[in-house]
Amino acid sequence: MGALLALASAACYGLVDFAGGLLSRRVHFAVVTVLGQVSGLLLALIAALIMPSEAMRPWDL
Repeated sequence: MGALLALASAACYGLVDFAGGLLSRRVHFAVVTVLGQVSGLLLALIAALIMPSEAMRPWDL
């Protein structure tokens, strides 16, 4: 499970890095930064809610 989550994290990081670079050419960089941070927070919250509670251990945090 950890390897799958790491792979998904790396794929999301690469996609967002590429998209952020393209978007920052058209929109102010501060807007791109705020949108990226808010989107990442929402994605992390959704992932935390989807994960079963027995799969999450205190040292994982």
